[in-house]
Amino acid sequence: MKKAIRITTTGEITELDLTTNSLGQLQEAVGGLVQALDLTEVVTMWCNEEGKILKQPHNPYAQYFWDKVYGAHTDYIVGDIVLTGGTDSNGETEGLTESQVETLEWLAFKVRELVEPNITVFVGE
Repeated sequence: MKKAIRITTTGEITELDLTTNSLGQLQEAVGGLVQALDLTEVVTMWCNEEGKILKQPHNPYAQYFWDKVYGAHTDYIVGDIVLTGGTDSNGETEGLTESQVETLEWLAFKVRELVEPNITVFVGE
């Protein structure tokens, strides 16, 4: 099984199996042509190549991953994304390990605490 995770602009996380038709699944998950952005040697972020042109919404979860690797304000990440493993010696996309899936899902969950404001409701007397 070639594991990947999709993170939407609203923070919804879905595990994917890219074992068959990985390009088609990646394109469907991001809503169009795909662009690979290497976050590390073992994690690749896939986004819509035309996301900015199509005016897709900002993805604060993907932005967090990007900023941690490349620094803040170096790019603006939009649209739903897919995280996969790196590439093998033949240039084929690898799946994420179970440990990577758990770590990336945990990080995305923690980012939600930064992205979504804590709203306190005060009830008057």
